[in-house]
This record gives sequence, structure tokens and C-alpha cells, in this order.
Amino acid sequence: MQSMCQVYAAVSYICKGDAESSSEALELIGPAYRTMDSFVGVREKTCIIFVYGLLLMRQHNPQDARVRLASGLRIAHQQLGNIQLVSQYLTILGTLALQLHDTGQAREILKSSLTLAKTLYDIPTQIWILSVFTELYRELEEKENEMENSEYGSKKEIDLQRRLAEARSRAYHQELVEKVRIEAEPLHNLFQKHNDMSGLPVNDDLDIPESVGLSTPQPSSVRRLVDSSSVRRSTRRRVS
Repeated sequence: MQSMCQVYAAVSYICKGDAESSSEALELIGPAYRTMDSFVGVREKTCIIFVYGLLLMRQHNPQDARVRLASGLRIAHQQLGNIQLVSQYLTILGTLALQLHDTGQAREILKSSLTLAKTLYDIPTQIWILSVFTELYRELEEKENEMENSEYGSKKEIDLQRRLAEARSRAYHQELVEKVRIEAEPLHNLFQKHNDMSGLPVNDDLDIPESVGLSTPQPSSVRRLVDSSSVRRSTRRRVS
């Protein structure tokens, strides 16, 4: 719990964006990253890798960032089977590809991510992906696509705020918030679950569109990210 609180605090520092805050974030996330293999499960591990990769991006270390993020994506798919997390990992990898000016790969990864986010009705992630698409179209100087995509993103933001307002207006909203706020599973139950699941096979049969390329142990988009990174180290459609 203490480690995860440090991770969330690191996210806050990363969002501030200045050099001093990045140093503070590294002091928080570094120890958690080094000890994450000793944690009970992989949920915490995928979260730590995601935040550490984000920090490396902010520190202008794209090669290390995409290697870390690619490893986190494989864990999210193969061990967790968490499609929402897979979509978010793909989004950050697409953002990274755009920063490296690999617009073709960025478009491919982002389209796969958007497909998953739409399947899950994950509107916040959709808005995030659409904002990256807007940057992509701006870099490609595709003005018409940029405008249409930006308008579509604005509609999604309005839709999200409407849904949030509806949820808050319900009579049971505060009651449910207070209920989940005080619920916490005893630690010994988590250890027992970990021991029970340790011998279970990995579930690779996930309902993911073929375009994502995650049906194999190592996604094609991720494989290219890792392979291209290894090469550099050794030598140096429109949104529907």
C-alpha cells in the first residue's frame, strides 16, 4: 500500500512537468520499480511500469521508455487479461511513437487502442486517444482530419460531462461512494488468492480485434518497438 501511494504521488509530480518535480517523481517511483517483483500480484507491477515509462518519456529517454512500456503491455495482456489497461498502454506507446516522429506506427497503434476503448465504452481513454490523434494530424498537416477529429473529441468530452452529471444526480451516488470507500480486502486474502492462482494457465483467449496484434505472445506493434530499440542500441487512415 505504501509503495502504491508513492507511485500515485509520483504521477502527481510528473503532471507538474518541471525538472524538480521529475526528480521528486524519480525518488518515489525508483524504489517501487526496483522492488516490484516482490509484490503480491501483477496489478501493482503493471501500474509501476506504466508510471516509470511515463517518467522516462518526460525525461526525454524514449528508447528506455518504450522497452519498459512494451514489457508492461505484455504483462497486462498475458497475465492480467485487462483490455482497458492494454488500451491505455497502447495509447502511451502511440504517443511515444509520435514523439519519435514515427507517424505510421503511431497511427497504427492508436487505431488499435481506439478500437479497444470503443469496445469497452471507455470514454476517458477515447478522449485521450483522440487528443493524440489531433497532434498526429497536425504533424502530418492533415487539416481536415485534424478539425474533424478535434470536433469529435469535443463531443466526447461533452458526453462524458453529461454522464458524470447524471451519475452524481442519482440518489444512490453518494451512498455507493461511501460504501466502496471503506471496503478493503484483508491482506491475507490477497496472499491466499495469489497462491491459489499461481498454478493457473495464462488466459490468452481475449476478445481483442485482430488489428491490435495481441493474439500472439508478443504483439506485432510491441515487437517492432522492441526490435527497433535493440537495433538502435546495437548500432545506434483516418479515424472512423
